[in-house]
Amino acid sequence: MESALSEGANFVITLSIQSRLDQVRLVRAALFGVLDHLGVVESDIYSLQLAVTEIVNNCFEHGYEGAEDRHIEVRIQVCDADVQINVIDDAPPFPQDQRYRLLDEPLRMEDPDEEWTIRGHGLQIVRQTVDSVELTTRNGQNCITLRKHVGLQEN
Repeated sequence: MESALSEGANFVITLSIQSRLDQVRLVRAALFGVLDHLGVVESDIYSLQLAVTEIVNNCFEHGYEGAEDRHIEVRIQVCDADVQINVIDDAPPFPQDQRYRLLDEPLRMEDPDEEWTIRGHGLQIVRQTVDSVELTTRNGQNCITLRKHVGLQEN
């Protein structure tokens, strides 16, 4: 498959969802569709899907405390082989004492065993699947920006 990305390609797609877990599947499907159409390699698509899923789920579960009537915006920007995804919400600001989990260099994850659960490891997984993470708060909104330079499928 030939990549639909051409030199200088640049566009933005914005998805607006409610803070419900079933809406996460829609974001994943849209992200897959866009990136697959552009010829991004599947491993990078899956990495970005996983990272976005973790961030949106955390927004829903922790930021909105499970409230299903709130708004989450997911903005996908592609420029050449660089993908930037902004997840924007109007939940209370990310707790200051927890920012290190999202912004510091990822720690080496322990090898899973029968006691290991994915709960509590989401932000660590995000840090390991993208190139960079940024957190900003402006005008009462939180914005987590994920960036990844992606591989493109060969012709």
